Amino acid sequence: MKKLIGSAAAALLVFTLTACSDVVSHQLPVSNQPSSTTAAKSQNNGKSVLFIGQEGGGDGIVIKRFKEKHGLNVTVVSDKEVTTEKANGFSLIYVSESVNSGKIKDKFVATPVPVIYDEPQISGDTGMTDPDMNGKLEGENATKTIQIRNAQHPLAAGLNNTVDVYKDNGKMSWATPGKDAIVVATLPDDEQKATIFAYDKGSQNVKGQMVPAREVFFYMMFGEEINQTDDGWKLFDAAVRWATEKK
Repeated sequence: MKKLIGSAAAALLVFTLTACSDVVSHQLPVSNQPSSTTAAKSQNNGKSVLFIGQEGGGDGIVIKRFKEKHGLNVTVVSDKEVTTEKANGFSLIYVSESVNSGKIKDKFVATPVPVIYDEPQISGDTGMTDPDMNGKLEGENATKTIQIRNAQHPLAAGLNNTVDVYKDNGKMSWATPGKDAIVVATLPDDEQKATIFAYDKGSQNVKGQMVPAREVFFYMMFGEEINQTDDGWKLFDAAVRWATEKK
């Protein structure tokens, strides 16, 4: 009788362990499980941005938006450390206005990775503009408004006419691009001073070089991130989407 009871108990134990094993083996793959974390969004998205700038200050606000709004993995590299080779494997390069333009220059001109340039002084080195055809408004000339010139383009984010991109007057950059550029927005009183423009892949810059991946010039200067309006962020988000979408 004891042997019979022992055999029954052993059989019950084997059955229980087998059942537990079956439950574990039928779990959903991680990628199919719902998750609300930013980290999970980034992993599922599979895209990443090489952020050239700082980790804190206004750059920190932009980094947070890349992660939370666009689900991008972000790697921050300083202007002193960045090399052309570091861009390999990334979906997007973002050059903050906080960098020293002399340390960036034309490092990414031949790189087949889309770039958003937030630093106007680089535009001459990259061929987005002729040398010295860029500038910024600050001090008494500071402003908060831009003029949409190409409302039908995705970079316009569905906006048109004049748009307040800052809550209060702030520093804003501009440049005068080449003939192949897509001009989306300018200063309200000067069509030659573009605040948002881009070069599509395959177009030619002012140096006659073929553009290997989409490039965007964006007006927002370092320190004005906290001053951005909702419409200003809509334009930023549109720049990220357009630059990273497959052509």
